[in-house]
Amino acid sequence: MRAARTAAEFCDAERLVHSLALKMASSLTGSALQAISDDEERRAEALSLVRAKAASRGVTVDVDRRRKKTLVRTISGTLVDVFTPYAVARPRSDAPLKTRGAQGTGVFPVLDQLGIVGRATPASRLLVSRAVCEANSVTSARELLAASGVLVDHKGALRLTYSVAEDALRHRREAMRRQTPNDSGELVGCRVVVAVDGGRINIRRRVAGRPKKGGRKRFETEWREPKVLTIYALGEDGRRDKSIRSVLDGTLGDADAVFALMRYHLLRLGAHKALDVTLVADAAPWIWTGRPEALRDALGLPAERFHEVVDYFHALERLGDFSKSRADWSELARGSWLKAQKERLKAGDIEAIEAFFADTERLNAEDLTTERKYWKRHRERLRFAAFREKGLPNGSGAVESAVRRVVNLRLKGASICWTEGNAEGLLHLRAHAKSGRWDELESAVLDTAGWRPKCRQPKKTQVA
Repeated sequence: MRAARTAAEFCDAERLVHSLALKMASSLTGSALQAISDDEERRAEALSLVRAKAASRGVTVDVDRRRKKTLVRTISGTLVDVFTPYAVARPRSDAPLKTRGAQGTGVFPVLDQLGIVGRATPASRLLVSRAVCEANSVTSARELLAASGVLVDHKGALRLTYSVAEDALRHRREAMRRQTPNDSGELVGCRVVVAVDGGRINIRRRVAGRPKKGGRKRFETEWREPKVLTIYALGEDGRRDKSIRSVLDGTLGDADAVFALMRYHLLRLGAHKALDVTLVADAAPWIWTGRPEALRDALGLPAERFHEVVDYFHALERLGDFSKSRADWSELARGSWLKAQKERLKAGDIEAIEAFFADTERLNAEDLTTERKYWKRHRERLRFAAFREKGLPNGSGAVESAVRRVVNLRLKGASICWTEGNAEGLLHLRAHAKSGRWDELESAVLDTAGWRPKCRQPKKTQVA
């Protein structure tokens, strides 16, 4: 580096130093793992933890080999050799276990204690999974990692990403199941906005039949609607308070699933003690049919501290679609009518809009029941003048932007299709990455990762 005279020479020298540092880091990691594995006290401690974990599932664990060679992928992408004890789960009977197979699973106790899953260190799993979920493809993620000296193959990158996603989703399910409200969360005393919207993902499902030429298995696809939510706090000026990180999350589940997820995040962040909570969305029936009331009850908020807002631009778009449907109107008439209705909408004068549709239906003898029901059903959710006075948002642009960033730019595209589990997992990872809450996901994964005992009953011998 000292001998460099040009930018290119210094760049090559710096990259060489970086690669040597990565090799040294991998060597140090391998040495540390081997030292821990050679420590009798640490081996006994790790084995006792594995046995306690197995005992909770009614499984017995015995040491199969005191030293077994395995490869471990470090954060630099390098594989290091480690000789470490190996234990197996015995079947729930007195029958001897000849092979691991379907009778049970094995585990490296020392590595499991350190969070090494799938023969990869926790730091390497988290690094690769973040690159894969943030980049627009696995190939792009691998190229970015390789530019930093981290080499990982395509299948390895997917395997590590899906394992992290599986741990993260498991943690979310457990947290939702045993949740209690957090009285000291980030949103205590804040003005909170929660918005929800749907996207589109192509889901792949295996079907029966012989594989196609080349060995490709048969499948069929269908479009599904992933539901994305965002939660953020308002500042004194009525705009988003950027000092408090927003929350992004999503699910491929139904309407009840996304509202359960919404309730989980609001309670864990202390929104039940917020100044007020505002739900903003488009006019989709699945959002407004009884579920906002159930959410308000779960938060324990009175009606005056819980607001419901239908997105202004969706309502305006509905008016525009109606004007386009009037074949007997000129362009000038359409524009003039739409301008007048826009002013009414901004003022929250929904009764005037309702009156127009009622009069048109009566005078022209046409059925406008759908339009009249829409404006009547959402009348109180369209009082935009009152919302502005209270400093509440009038639109759901935040969640529409989230759908674009989380779903459309990664999970949706030509010829892109996913299995449902992998789509749910990557959606969860990408939501945390794009909301700046990756540290929360790392904590969840590190708390959840580890060996899960599985040991089947041996096959019963048939008595003649």
